[in-house]
Amino acid sequence: MTAPTTPSSDAFSALADAMLELFDDGVPAVLRNAQMPFSTQEVFEWVRTVHPPSSCSPAASKIDAVKRSWGLSPEPSGKATSPAPERPIELYRGGGVLLDPSVFVPTEAHQSFEAWIEAVRPELGDDFGVMAPHLECASWGALDRLQALLAPTLARTGPRSYRYNAFFGDYRRTPFGFHLDPHQECVFQFVLEGKRRGSFWEGLTLNAEDAAWIEDPNGRVAPSRRAELTVDVEPGDIVFWPGTHVHGFEADGPSMGLSLVIDRTAPRLRPDVVAGLEVATLGGRCGLPMVDDSLEVAATEVLTRRPHAQLAFECHDDDLIVGVCGRTFDWPDRGSQPAAVRLLAALQACETTSADALSREYGDKQLVREDIAGVLSMLSGLGFFTRG
Repeated sequence: MTAPTTPSSDAFSALADAMLELFDDGVPAVLRNAQMPFSTQEVFEWVRTVHPPSSCSPAASKIDAVKRSWGLSPEPSGKATSPAPERPIELYRGGGVLLDPSVFVPTEAHQSFEAWIEAVRPELGDDFGVMAPHLECASWGALDRLQALLAPTLARTGPRSYRYNAFFGDYRRTPFGFHLDPHQECVFQFVLEGKRRGSFWEGLTLNAEDAAWIEDPNGRVAPSRRAELTVDVEPGDIVFWPGTHVHGFEADGPSMGLSLVIDRTAPRLRPDVVAGLEVATLGGRCGLPMVDDSLEVAATEVLTRRPHAQLAFECHDDDLIVGVCGRTFDWPDRGSQPAAVRLLAALQACETTSADALSREYGDKQLVREDIAGVLSMLSGLGFFTRG
């Protein structure tokens, strides 16, 4: 496969589709020998841009804020010289976090990742690591690639918060230990530098006794159960894991990984999504006729769409919310959501149809003909279809 260079390239699209397949499978996995759309040097420069030393300490901004609050400095302190990510850079040493990492973060004085490692090692020792979030702030080009690679997956999940996180340093194991990120939907980590071993455990099967070894940055307690998956990875590999899994890495020398993270929480509140779908499928607000819950459509019955009937849908957190003629309902089964999305997209464009016709093209083991007939019955009761 040709190395992806621009978000519009076929290689980028192929890589994004491969990432969607990992997401749909829903278990930790590795995509081997992928063509990397990022380089170690480029990501290192992103870190320098987004997280300069001045962003690590709030002292200057606090001085300015207290002066302005007392009318001593009515104007802001000047134009920002760097992006302002939501979360600052974090530097770990020997299982502990440094409260002020400003003297150790990469700067223009460090021409490369390797040069930075050698410059800080005398003071930090041989067990230090950095987590640098929100590197999409570095440039529009960086953001373009993030959006292109995650577009198919975000189309599946609906609008979510997403970002780049870079993890780099010279550490033997993940600085904050084997850990769980329940706020994350999933992670795609591009291995850029160094060899590492990743271990994964299904978090939904753990119990209170496992709390002793999870989130143990000092590594004093060994895992009480064998990892369900252990993988050795190197540059060119993409590691995927869902947010339900405990995970951690052991490194062999200096390493860098760039994570593409999708969070579980949608940026909009559910009532806003529901209201938007109701308005979109009714063209505004008005009174509605009663719903006919008793209507049952036969699989062979041909239905006709009402002249002004509209259907729309959106994923919000774990729910697929469907809007029909000013009302909404939740798709009842998460497992069949991918098939439901394809079916609903087809229904948006059709004028006449039947469960038989739809099942031949859009049915699968998660959405059989009888299920589709049930969907058409519900849509008819909501006023989307009429009979005959």
